[in-house]
Amino acid sequence: MAKVSIVKCENYEHPKVKTAILESLELIGGLEKVIKPGDNVLLKVNVIAGFLPGRAATTHPSVAGAMVEIVKEAGGIPWVGDSSGAYGFTAQSLRLSGIEKACEDFGGKLINFESTGTYPVKVNGRVLTTINVAKPVIDCDVIVSLPKMKTHMLTKYTGAVKNFYGVIPGSGKAAIHRQAPTEESLSHAVVDIYSALKPGLAVMDGIVGMEGDGATGGTPISSGVILSSADCVALDAVASEVMGFSHKDILTTCFAHERELGVGELGKIEVVGEKINDVRIEFKKASRTYYKLPAFLGKFVFKNAENMSRVEISGEDCKKCGICFESCPVCAITLEPEPFIDQKKCIKCYCCHELCRNGAVKLKTSYFGRRLLKQRNQS
Repeated sequence: MAKVSIVKCENYEHPKVKTAILESLELIGGLEKVIKPGDNVLLKVNVIAGFLPGRAATTHPSVAGAMVEIVKEAGGIPWVGDSSGAYGFTAQSLRLSGIEKACEDFGGKLINFESTGTYPVKVNGRVLTTINVAKPVIDCDVIVSLPKMKTHMLTKYTGAVKNFYGVIPGSGKAAIHRQAPTEESLSHAVVDIYSALKPGLAVMDGIVGMEGDGATGGTPISSGVILSSADCVALDAVASEVMGFSHKDILTTCFAHERELGVGELGKIEVVGEKINDVRIEFKKASRTYYKLPAFLGKFVFKNAENMSRVEISGEDCKKCGICFESCPVCAITLEPEPFIDQKKCIKCYCCHELCRNGAVKLKTSYFGRRLLKQRNQS
């Protein structure tokens, strides 16, 4: 039976974070079950596109720093790496998120996946057949997922499994979004990537999560927990329940479970430490989330979603930094003379919304769509 631990942690003070992580690891059998002396241990953080820690969009540097210290004390060699969702912005993202300084302070090796080169890896996927994975992800001895507890505009929830989307550096993420623009297809693609990896551990930063229009446009919410598991799929099932979702509504969890990549059924998971009901917080869901509608309405909504919402750029808020322009999978964005999204090209992958650091990308919903959302919230 898969085991997931939940431990309370009220803030990001280093001693409290380290103590909570160590307690969570002991509850699932201890770090020695995962890491041996001399192992190169890759801590896969989530840095998105250069958000400050207080935004609650990225793995907090206190969690990354504590894990670096814990890995070193276990005899491992900590590597800390990611690639930004915006091509060319990884170095800046590692710095602004505080991850770079955490590595300096605690002695971890910082790795920018954009500069390491990749290995082509064949997968028996539902969407993907070959993926280009950053070399350290393959070369390390142990992979540890360090996700942030967040909602997501397209996949509802993002956690330990989806965190590995970042092992695809460069323009690879945009190419996948072109192939997989819907919630279902992207969830399959995420699981395809996950199937190529063998993570040994996941430790989730749930001290302050993000609710609403995540993965970056939402609002910080004090959730006060650290979760750990040797099974990323099981951790996601439990974490989504803590956030007020039904784990059965999270497609990455369901698909990974169906493909026997982990345990995604709550009844087959042993939760240790705190009980889910004692720490559950109802996170506000992303504004695009229609899944709680009655089945007949849900089908109609998904079929006609493009007519009820559109993504626009506020010329007043836009700084013309170019991140959205460079990252759009279908080249639907122009910035001159004024910021503009071609609605005929837009596939509503929400990459621009996720990567915008200035809050300039807005989701506009029609009157009918707002009525359906109201129905959802009352159901």
